[in-house]
Amino acid sequence: MATNMKKVLLIGASGQLGSVILDYLLTDKWQCRLLVRPTSKYIPPECENINLCRGDLSDSGSLINACNGIQYVISTASSIVPRPDDVFGEDEINNYQKLIKACLEHKIEQFIFISAFSTDYDDLVPEFRVKRKIEQMIMQSGVPYTIFRCAAFMDIYYAVMGSSIAMNSVRNPTLLRGFWLTKYYSQLTSGIVEKFGLALVPGSGRSKHAFICIDDVAVFVAKALKKNNNLNKIIDLGGPEVLSWNDVVRQYEDLLGIKIMRVLLPVFLLNIIRRGLHFFSPAGENMISTLLLLGKYDYNHNMKKTCNNFSVSLTTTKSFLLAKYMKE
Repeated sequence: MATNMKKVLLIGASGQLGSVILDYLLTDKWQCRLLVRPTSKYIPPECENINLCRGDLSDSGSLINACNGIQYVISTASSIVPRPDDVFGEDEINNYQKLIKACLEHKIEQFIFISAFSTDYDDLVPEFRVKRKIEQMIMQSGVPYTIFRCAAFMDIYYAVMGSSIAMNSVRNPTLLRGFWLTKYYSQLTSGIVEKFGLALVPGSGRSKHAFICIDDVAVFVAKALKKNNNLNKIIDLGGPEVLSWNDVVRQYEDLLGIKIMRVLLPVFLLNIIRRGLHFFSPAGENMISTLLLLGKYDYNHNMKKTCNNFSVSLTTTKSFLLAKYMKE
């Protein structure tokens, strides 16, 4: 890697969002250092602008080493869908404290943290509570930061409905990361929308969300590295339209030319399941809690000002599905 160019440390490059962010960084000719676990089998794209650094968020020494000579840090890392050797939520806050300390030691110019959208019901979801605590640590640390709070991803939650189209051309899909519940769920449900005309819909299907695609989030992150006016800000990211789950089903009907039956996952049932999972699978409880939140409450955010600030055009659900469909 060239020594006279600014460098960015990307934590989470092996994940679904991180891998797309990496693509945009490489397109913009950034020098990218990737923090990769010593046991990881991750193989990065072949590019002279990539440097692998073996380490872990739980290892202070490896973080200090990873931040050496770096100006920017982007972290998408989260235990929301743990890998086989992870324990959900274990020491995540402590790990970010170590990362923040490494950023301070090396005078990082900007720390970009990927967080989750916020509602009045954050306490319902364990991971959302963790995200808020990490956000507070970052804001109080003195490290220049940009925090992106992202709405529900089309790429993930349309797949949760049972769509295989949403998974087309996806590298390192979140739902297949190795966690038993998501793998089992995906094996049972993947493609039922397209093959059988069935869609799994949380709640009544009437709750509305500003679904956003992962590519659009990656564009915002990459552009944030070039815009100093976004330092020390929390930026909410949502899509260009607010759709109910029923609206999304209708989009699939228009695309596929078939009638799709909604299989409702009632809020009371999701609540029972999450409470039951609490005793033997905190990660499972977290995932069902997220689905409960998305099935019961609305989330909307007007993106006009943010899009103008970043010069970003957002992807509609129709455009997202059509592009995925054409890749089949």
